[in-house]
Amino acid sequence: MITTKTCPAILFTFVLLFLSSCSNPKKEYEPVQQLQTTAEQSIQGTSDDAAKLKSCDDVIRALQEFIQNHPEGEWNTTAKSALGNWQSKRASIQEAVNRKLDFEEVQKLQDAAEQVMQHSTDYVVWMKSCDDMINSLQTYLTKHSEGEWNTSAKTALMSWQSRKSTLEQELSTLGNKLFGMMKDRAMHEAKSRHGLSNIEEVRLDSRDKKTVGANIQVTDVYAIRMRGALLGTSIFKLKVTVSGNIDPEIKRVFVNENATVEE
Repeated sequence: MITTKTCPAILFTFVLLFLSSCSNPKKEYEPVQQLQTTAEQSIQGTSDDAAKLKSCDDVIRALQEFIQNHPEGEWNTTAKSALGNWQSKRASIQEAVNRKLDFEEVQKLQDAAEQVMQHSTDYVVWMKSCDDMINSLQTYLTKHSEGEWNTSAKTALMSWQSRKSTLEQELSTLGNKLFGMMKDRAMHEAKSRHGLSNIEEVRLDSRDKKTVGANIQVTDVYAIRMRGALLGTSIFKLKVTVSGNIDPEIKRVFVNENATVEE
């Protein structure tokens, strides 16, 4: 005979049995597992980055919902493990997307720099374009040390470094040629002032460089010591100012005619 005291206990047991029969974590995990399989196939079968990320997001939401509905048990552990894997997969895909987008930005900068290199005749502008690209590529490689664009970025970096080195060597050669010509001009001016004296010393006191348009203008001041050739007692100290310029467009150097001599 069932008494009124035993009714609540029986009812509670019935409710537990009913809830247990209604909630089947293994059964409920099956569609989540199927979604994972479908998503994996979708990711493998497409090159659309947005579609890959959406597949990951769909699975991640489904797993998070399952974990929320089943906060403990064997299938909770399984779902948590799967969630970690899919979050890692999504992060990897996102990193690949970021590498691609960043490299596309670097390529745009390269295209713009190439236009500058082709249409400018200014060494300062050329050097800046090289430096900007070198810095951009180094930043990219620091941020993305691996990936499919890494080799292309390294190749481009070496190319821009080589171009800068070539420009530096070219400018150095032109500069040295101009400096030699300007020194010869200073000595010529000194001999013109004191034709019967010998030059004992030529010292560069100062050198000023500035850019005028695309040309590089140089002004040198030489201190020249001369001694009379006949008796050797006369000493002359001259200050000779000579200017010249480098024309980068035609790769030539010129010494100006208006040298000045002071004693």
